[in-house]
Amino acid sequence: MNLINNLLSILPKEIVSLLTGKLLGDANLNLQKGKRPRFYFSHSIHDKQWAFHCYDRVKTFLPLPPPKYSKITDDRVGQGFTKKYYIQSKTCPANDLLKEIWYPNNKKTIPFELLEKTINTEALAWWYQDDGHLKRKLSTYEKIVISTDSFSKDENLKLIQLLSNKFQLHFLLDGQNRLVLYNKPPINYFLFLVEPYIHQSMSRKTLAIQLPIPPQPLHKRTTVYLPSSIDIKHPTKYINSLLESLPHIQKELTSRDNLVKFYKSVDFQRVLATRKNNTKGYQIRINQASLNKMHFIRKLLGITNSQIVWLCYLYEQKSPFNRQNSQNW
Repeated sequence: MNLINNLLSILPKEIVSLLTGKLLGDANLNLQKGKRPRFYFSHSIHDKQWAFHCYDRVKTFLPLPPPKYSKITDDRVGQGFTKKYYIQSKTCPANDLLKEIWYPNNKKTIPFELLEKTINTEALAWWYQDDGHLKRKLSTYEKIVISTDSFSKDENLKLIQLLSNKFQLHFLLDGQNRLVLYNKPPINYFLFLVEPYIHQSMSRKTLAIQLPIPPQPLHKRTTVYLPSSIDIKHPTKYINSLLESLPHIQKELTSRDNLVKFYKSVDFQRVLATRKNNTKGYQIRINQASLNKMHFIRKLLGITNSQIVWLCYLYEQKSPFNRQNSQNW
């Protein structure tokens, strides 16, 4: 802990957070026998802008020369060479402390005490832009993968717990020892969370929400599943009355801050927890205006039509958007 406190005494916490995200990702400390450590990271020529952005953010606090271009022969790739930009710092006291914290036995080891103090949303975004991948299929996306296979399984399980505690993000560990998020709601939440810190050159890793409203009939018959504990006498009339809350919900969800709070809210977790085996299906007709609003919210939150109706029910009971007590979020 003294090492961490010493590091925070010579570098602003904001910068230590960025270095934390970078060291979880593509950065490392260049260790040579008999020499002091140097902070090092590199990115392919395609990510030149990202390399320069990271350099610009921390150059005032670490002795970093400008990024250098490098072309390296590599028979493993089709072209026979790779092109990259790399940044290697000069020696400094901060690097000496980072070495003791991150490489206690000359092997990179996640310092969870440091992460508890310094990892924040921007650090998460830097880590994601270095090592994350948003897997798409046609016009949708399937999962977010963060390459953590260089860490031990035990370290990754601790990372999963840390991310759950800090950000209410519930990653899983896949068969390749990588952190993975499945399903649209948690993927959407993650991307909204990191959105302000995603560099323009990393747009391939962002949520490009397209909300075209498809042609709809004036009324559509569909099946809606609601918790069986709700006693409904006249399904079409009752459910359409619930859908009158849609304009209010849609209005509240136009703010990113509200979206982030909403994903963390108790009510939204109740929506996600609803399972078909605890529900009853109702065949109803929904008018076009409601269908259009449901389409918008479905794309935005990544939830089903039934979950949208359940959300309207919770909104009518007690709006999750208008609470004064922040601990409810």
